Amino acid sequence: MHSKNNRLNTDFQIVYFLVGSCHTADGAYALLCDLEEDRESALGAVRASALRTEAKRVKAERDVQDEDEVIRLNALADLSEIKASKKLTEKNIAAADRELEMIQKCKRLLEPHRRFVNLPLHEAHEAAQREEWRLEFINRAENYLLTGGGYIPPDQYAAMRRHPDFLTIIEPSIELTKGAIRTDQSRRDFLRKSEKQSIPNTLLLNLIKEEVEKLEATQHGHPN
Repeated sequence: MHSKNNRLNTDFQIVYFLVGSCHTADGAYALLCDLEEDRESALGAVRASALRTEAKRVKAERDVQDEDEVIRLNALADLSEIKASKKLTEKNIAAADRELEMIQKCKRLLEPHRRFVNLPLHEAHEAAQREEWRLEFINRAENYLLTGGGYIPPDQYAAMRRHPDFLTIIEPSIELTKGAIRTDQSRRDFLRKSEKQSIPNTLLLNLIKEEVEKLEATQHGHPN
């Protein structure tokens, strides 16, 4: 499952592995802004390249009429290369456009869930760091406890202790997790509860709601 259809990330990867790696709406929103900037930059570069290719094509079409055989053959080679790459370039642009559309859709759906929505983006990102890292450490601890027989690596535990919320929130959460996963059934219950609270589920629920609203609007003759 490595095919991305000319995209950097599939919709599935964006929702589950990128947005899903975040623990707050503000953290996920900041990540999506970075992705959006990257895709917009890539699209700008490829469109500029397409203009240069078009200029190269125009020149090559002139040069095929040249009496000099070397110039004429180089022109024919250029035209052949341009023709061969044209379809792939168009696919890449279309794929990047679709990826950018998905990123922007996810941003829009996360907006109502953001805690620091009224702050400038760079300030909101800084403001979200304490909670984002607190939840990241709790998540890491849960994964270690679920897979490592109750063992948290010393370097990770040391990093957790440096967080200002370690004694009040992180350490008590670790102890609660230990008690919540003592049996196979309690482990499954714990995982189901964690899944329901994840950012991807919040995002997907809103995606589904939006699609349902679109369908209902269409059925009533009021398409958006």
